[in-house]
Amino acid sequence: MTSVPPRSSRRRLRVAVLFGGPSAERQVSLWSGERVLGSLDPAKYDALPVEITAEGKWLPRPDLLKLPAPPSAAPAPDPSAAPGGRAPSAVPSLAAASHHIDEVVREGEVDVVFVALHGPYGEDGTVQGLLELLGLPYTGSGVLASALAMDKLRSRQVLQASGLPVPAWIMLDAGHWPAGRDEFARRVGRDLGYPCVVKPNSQGSSFGVAVVREEAGLDAAVEDALGYDNVVLVEEYLRGTELTCGILEDPDTGVPHALPVIEIVPKREFFTYEAKYQGASEEICPARISGAAAAKAQDLALRAHQVLGCEGFSRVDLFLCGTDVIVLEVNTIPGLTEGSLIPLAARAAGIEYPDLLNRMITAALRRDRVRRRPRLSGGQPPAGGA
Repeated sequence: MTSVPPRSSRRRLRVAVLFGGPSAERQVSLWSGERVLGSLDPAKYDALPVEITAEGKWLPRPDLLKLPAPPSAAPAPDPSAAPGGRAPSAVPSLAAASHHIDEVVREGEVDVVFVALHGPYGEDGTVQGLLELLGLPYTGSGVLASALAMDKLRSRQVLQASGLPVPAWIMLDAGHWPAGRDEFARRVGRDLGYPCVVKPNSQGSSFGVAVVREEAGLDAAVEDALGYDNVVLVEEYLRGTELTCGILEDPDTGVPHALPVIEIVPKREFFTYEAKYQGASEEICPARISGAAAAKAQDLALRAHQVLGCEGFSRVDLFLCGTDVIVLEVNTIPGLTEGSLIPLAARAAGIEYPDLLNRMITAALRRDRVRRRPRLSGGQPPAGGA
């Protein structure tokens, strides 16, 4: 492998961009990763594209930087590709060239990692824990916040315990299905009623999510959701205006701020995968809601971000029901594709996409510096400390 100068002697920061992965959101991650790679300021950053294959291998992808590519390199992803399928830009013939992690991001060769992995393994604290062990700064939230936010049940319990409004829900564990389906159906009818929403506990991009309008459709929806996760949530069906609010950390101070609220108008029943990534929705920023409602949504989004311990940035999904704002969930690695919501909100706040990436990277480096501050010798607390 070609020798790379140590961090201190390089003018540009070496940024490893991780994308792909084995989750159902692999395709979305590829779109995000390629958009990030195409937008990093080449005067500031030396990009290292790294695809995590569907088998979990780490595969350097210099072809995505328009460097000499292998003859068999496949074209960039087709936006019409089926969700969850193998990413079109993966290069199967390069599997033999895949590397162990430490061969790709050896000490001194990478300054910071830009995590563009969505869903399980990339957004749930798994890769964050790995990067912590490697001693590499990375964008987005740490291990605990990532794992907590990805787990809809646990994050909802924490949000509710902290006084934030969340939808009513019932949890189903796969071990109680199908033997307990009759009792579960009775609970849903009694406590939530119909319509209701069925969703996998730890999945994104609306995979496995269904609106069930009558009891007859419950079994099929639960079976589908259990195909993605061993835990399923059934929650009340909210009527009103679907909102989302991005949170972006000040790279200099570390203080998080709420971006303008976005109103989502799906052309289908709810914000499906197709609505998110294939143009089947309208995203309006700023949202067409009152100033008071927008302020409430921003406040709740910021509180949710902080309660879960998120860092760098996040996107909080909410629902406006009359004058009430309900918190649905927190996304620690929201999409960064051409049509994604965080870039839209940032642009409304006067932050163009390359600057948005720069802020995310700068925040990651700042957090790393704070964590590496020398501890007091002997582990003694400061004067006057408890």
